[in-house]
Amino acid sequence: MTNDLFKRIGAAATRFGRSVYGLPAQKAIVETRKLVGFSLLGADYVLPLNEVNEILELPPCTKLPRVKSWVRGLANVRGRLLPIVNFADFLGGTLSSSIRDLRVLVLDIDGVYVGIVVDRVQGIRSVAMDRYQSQLNESALGAFTDGSFIIEDNITLPLFSPRKLTQDNQFMAVSV
Repeated sequence: MTNDLFKRIGAAATRFGRSVYGLPAQKAIVETRKLVGFSLLGADYVLPLNEVNEILELPPCTKLPRVKSWVRGLANVRGRLLPIVNFADFLGGTLSSSIRDLRVLVLDIDGVYVGIVVDRVQGIRSVAMDRYQSQLNESALGAFTDGSFIIEDNITLPLFSPRKLTQDNQFMAVSV
């Protein structure tokens, strides 16, 4: 009787096995990178998500004496003082968005804790690493980029490097 039961279960499993469709074959495994998209000076850029601590609306700032004009001031962000920098002004341009669209990208790179104001943040996107090109960029942020990503419709998004910004002597010398 037990033997008969196992035969019936085996026959049912065989019948169901013939009608099951397999999973589609995976074509290729492509490494991707999570990037934050933002706009500044009329151009779009991306930076690695893991290099952004957080994204804030423009907080109230306390002006500081004897600093360059592109330093907006200090903001208290959860008990920590965050220097806020008008990034467009630092680059010689002006922000083009309304106050409510402006965002602060909070960076903490090698002990440099700073917030840079950008025109707008577009969100997070996942881009395949095979879309990366290490070419030099001619944009306003060219000195602070590490190549670019080519995405759909042949749109080129330069890859902003916060590390290059924090290693720049002009950026780090804020006093007048």
